[in-house]
Amino acid sequence: MGDGLIQFKKVTKSFGKNVVLNAIDLEITEGKIVGIIGASGEGKSTILKMIVSFYKPTKGEIFYKKKNIVKSRKILSKLFGISIEEGSFYETLSAKENLSHFGRLYGVKEKVLNHRIGEILHLIGLEAAEKTLARDLSLGMKKRLDIGCALIHNPSILILDEPTADLDPLLRKQMMGLIKKINSHGTTVILTTQLLGEAEEICDEVAILFNEKIIEEGTPARIKKKYKSSNLDGVFHKIFSDKNRKTYQESAEKKTKLKILEKGKKKKSLITNSDKIDELIEKAKEKEDSDSFLEEVKGAKK
Repeated sequence: MGDGLIQFKKVTKSFGKNVVLNAIDLEITEGKIVGIIGASGEGKSTILKMIVSFYKPTKGEIFYKKKNIVKSRKILSKLFGISIEEGSFYETLSAKENLSHFGRLYGVKEKVLNHRIGEILHLIGLEAAEKTLARDLSLGMKKRLDIGCALIHNPSILILDEPTADLDPLLRKQMMGLIKKINSHGTTVILTTQLLGEAEEICDEVAILFNEKIIEEGTPARIKKKYKSSNLDGVFHKIFSDKNRKTYQESAEKKTKLKILEKGKKKKSLITNSDKIDELIEKAKEKEDSDSFLEEVKGAKK
């Protein structure tokens, strides 16, 4: 086994009969900003959710410092902080109240929590808005608050799903500055993004997803050199111009439509097909796992 902080070993993830990730290997280096990049539907968010055990691998194993993440979930959960694209904070609580709430859920001691809240508010630039209800914050401020809630327990690893999605250029620049600042304190950052220029600017290492596989992994400079491109946009143009590209959403939609049409012809009605049933059952199982984990770590709403 290598020396990576987090390691994926031949990990496959399927929903029903639809394969999202197929026998991928991946190493996350400690102390770096690592970007998981790829087109929509390639499985970027699925990788993040497996790291924090929202999803369990269908096959293969994931390790944190050589400990199996799924088997050690309760022990390792407090090492991770996660900020998802939709946000996990409570709209009816103020910025300070949200940080206090999540701090208690993570088990931060009261003597430490008040000091930690002040540190986080300063870090994310929300000191002046600490009493403002989350629902009244701007989009950029909400994203920073969500990251703050993920950092309140001082995790070793921060996981960000599309942290700059829907932000204007100025706010994206501010967000990237915040991520670099967090990383400078020694926190390993793993993020997903479809903005290649952003990934090139902020990431020490990137992993490129294509057709259920990680086809490239390393520094942006090394990958650009390999593809003889001056930027990652050029790399992606060469990779994703392949006519045989497929995504989980596309393959699932085709299978579902085919089955429905076949059964519709026989019974003159649209009947939920077996593939779809398998998918729904798998999603229900994943939701159960996810809800359990969120309850333990984040106290998420049911």
